[in-house]
Amino acid sequence: MADTADTADSTEPMVTARVEIQVDRDSCVGSGACALFEPEFFDQSEDDGLVVQRVREAGPEALSALRTAASRCPARAIVLVPSGGQGSAGWDPSD
Repeated sequence: MADTADTADSTEPMVTARVEIQVDRDSCVGSGACALFEPEFFDQSEDDGLVVQRVREAGPEALSALRTAASRCPARAIVLVPSGGQGSAGWDPSD
């Protein structure tokens, strides 16, 4: 008989909400860390070197990458918020 036990990592809460990606270009210092590590979501302006947002919203599968990008931002210019009021989106801004 095959083992049908759930093998998902139970230490991470299941996240089903979409996440809205907000960037604060006034706070951005142009380090480029976001664009370097997550080019699918962020780019860097050729004019002023500041963050350019490629997408405004992402699904829960992107949350880990987005949290990493936000945590690598030295200016804390990337903020993730739940889309449409669907829970916390697994994001704690104090991380």
